[in-house]
Amino acid sequence: MPIDPVTGKLESITGSSRGPQHTDPATGMEFKKFLLDNLNKVNTMQQDAGKMVTDMVQGNEQDITKVMTAMEKASVAFDTLMAVRNKLVESYQEILRMRI
Repeated sequence: MPIDPVTGKLESITGSSRGPQHTDPATGMEFKKFLLDNLNKVNTMQQDAGKMVTDMVQGNEQDITKVMTAMEKASVAFDTLMAVRNKLVESYQEILRMRI
């Protein structure tokens, strides 16, 4: 996920520097949609990379650079997704430890 040089914001997996839009805090539907969309994109990237590897092994795909690039993009996207998940879990646990 590259950093936009003008705003300094991280671009999402889609390449857009626009983050989730603020909505009614009670529903959080826009944030949920943002997370689910990116989860589905990571899944698609992994499936595409797996298909490319299968095609290469079967002799259909000849460009190993293209296959390796797709695999690395899927790996980086998954690692980023896991980092976000870990931060969300950590934040939730921190909220649970707060005294009221």
